[in-house]
Amino acid sequence: MSDRPVDPYVRHRFDVDLGDDRPSLGFTEVTGLSVRVQARPAEADAASEVDWFDWGDRLGHAIGRAPSVQRRRTASPPLTLRRGVTDDRRLWDWLQGWVTGRVETRDVRVYLLDDTGERARGWRCRDATPVRWSGPELAADHPAAATETLELTHEGIEAIAGDGR
Repeated sequence: MSDRPVDPYVRHRFDVDLGDDRPSLGFTEVTGLSVRVQARPAEADAASEVDWFDWGDRLGHAIGRAPSVQRRRTASPPLTLRRGVTDDRRLWDWLQGWVTGRVETRDVRVYLLDDTGERARGWRCRDATPVRWSGPELAADHPAAATETLELTHEGIEAIAGDGR
């Protein structure tokens, strides 16, 4: 084992796999990698009881099994992907699939790259779905790269290794 301290991964070296069996797309920014854990109060009032209703607890109680102690649930904000506009229409086409009713959830993976450019570790956003696309702001007197943004909701974040597991 080396005595050398582990260097943190550089924040601007990452790639995103959209779970569509095609090469990763380059993005300039990824935000929304966040998880908040909420714990159910031990004594929930009637209004919050509806929010925390759990059939497993109800059925367990009916057959003599004690309900779980303080239930927990997680919440994550939407994942937001920003990149320069190119002729690759994958983001737009995925969104349009949702608009027209072709439901296709995907596991989207965001990877940090090590100093050799290899995937080191990452996060999987399970069952992601596009909910918003924003195109470039076009202003002739403010030259800048045209960017597009895709916002995704998902069913939770999992930490993964560089090989996707």
